[in-house]
Amino acid sequence: MGDSISDILGKRGLSEPPEIKIIKDFVLNEVGLVPKVSVTDNAFIVALPSAAAAGTLRFKVFQLQRRLGGQRKIILRII
Repeated sequence: MGDSISDILGKRGLSEPPEIKIIKDFVLNEVGLVPKVSVTDNAFIVALPSAAAAGTLRFKVFQLQRRLGGQRKIILRII
């Protein structure tokens, strides 16, 4: 019988893109929370647990976009 899906994925060594690491580190330094980050074709979606954290980060989005090179939009979402 073949390997299970967890065995196959465990051997792959998946890693997150460097942009996601930059976003998570930036949000952790600025707001003190580790966000959930997802990637679409033209945007990074940064999910935060509170409106206060999103509001605080809203003023820093342009700094974050400059660090990322401005290739994609940054969308803040409250979860």
